[in-house]
Order: sequence, then structure tokens, then C-alpha cells
Amino acid sequence: MKLPLSSHAGWLGLASSGLLAWGNWHYAQTLPNYDAVRQTISELAAFGTPLADQINYGLFLPVGLMQWLALACQYRTLKNHSGLRRGLLAFSWVGTAYVFCALFPCDPGSPLIGSWRQQIHNLFGALEYLGGGLALLLFGRIPGSRIAIPLKISGALVLTVLVSLAIPCLADYRGLIQRVAEGVLFGWLALASAVQLAEAYIGRIEITMRP
Repeated sequence: MKLPLSSHAGWLGLASSGLLAWGNWHYAQTLPNYDAVRQTISELAAFGTPLADQINYGLFLPVGLMQWLALACQYRTLKNHSGLRRGLLAFSWVGTAYVFCALFPCDPGSPLIGSWRQQIHNLFGALEYLGGGLALLLFGRIPGSRIAIPLKISGALVLTVLVSLAIPCLADYRGLIQRVAEGVLFGWLALASAVQLAEAYIGRIEITMRP
């Protein structure tokens, strides 16, 4: 039986979220002297570090591409839902950021002002949280949503993180602050993906049981 696009979206979304969670934990444990509270996720693969290519092209790039594909599959199933489509387009900036940040890794220390490569990295990093936060707010405005308030709170939190990462006095907690936003964004992606798979599975059972 051919899987519906919603199933493809679900599996890709779960794969993207799961790979990022595993890679974030694994490489943070592997790299010596890495401090997940102080250092950003991008610093796992800073330019010139020993595992930069392995992490950028083996973790960040596939995470972004799978997120793109998941949203593309879901987008095609929502031809009559303009609000959800706008939210998906905004959320696609999360995957876009991972792709471009993999291609343009940060400088060691990931400074706010650095090389030309760092500036491109910072631009797409900011677009990730701007797009992701806006997407959650848009999803929270869908009429009849039973999770509107959690979505709006999550969107506001992600946008707050975007501002917080640029505050000098919070520099020692950048890694922790960033991981809160990543957990929110990919947590919602994983949850939505799981729901898609459950609905597709239930739908196939109902079709099978029809006389």
C-alpha cells in the first residue's frame, strides 16, 4: 500500500527531530571541554574544529533537509487551509537555517561580530527563531485549535530567545537559552509528526474494517 503524504511528513519530521536530539547529546558528550550551558549548538561544529565536517554534513544538513521535506509533504495536503500553509512556510525557516548554517559554520566561540562566514551564519540563525516563533503564533491563531494557548506561548518564548541570545550579560548561558528554543521548535515538530502518523494509521484501520 502506498503511504499517504501525511505519513511521509510524519516519518521525516520524527527523523529530523530524533537525529538532532541524538546528535546534540552525542557530540556534546564526545567533544572535550564542551559546555552545553555556555556554548551554542553551532559551536559543536565551529569552523576549523576536528569534527566540523562530520557534524555539519552528517547532522545539521540532513536535519534541515528532512525538515524541509516533511513540511513540503504536509504543505501539499493542505490545499484548502491557507492559515496552516502560512504557518508551514514560516516554520520552513527552521530547516533553511540548519542547511545554511551547515554550509557556513560559525567561527570558534560563535561571536556576534566575526568573519563574513559568521555573519551569514548569524543571519540564518536569527531567521530560524524569527520564522519558527512566527509559525507557532500563526498556528495558534487557527480557529478552533484546542492547543492555541500553548502554541502562542511557545511562539513568544522562541522570539524571546532570539532577543536573549544577543544580550551580553546572558552570554554565559547562550547554550542553555538556545537549547530551550530548539527543544520547543523540534518538540512541536515531533509531536505534530507523531499525530500525523497516528491519524494515518487509524485511517488505514478504518478503511480495512469497512464491509
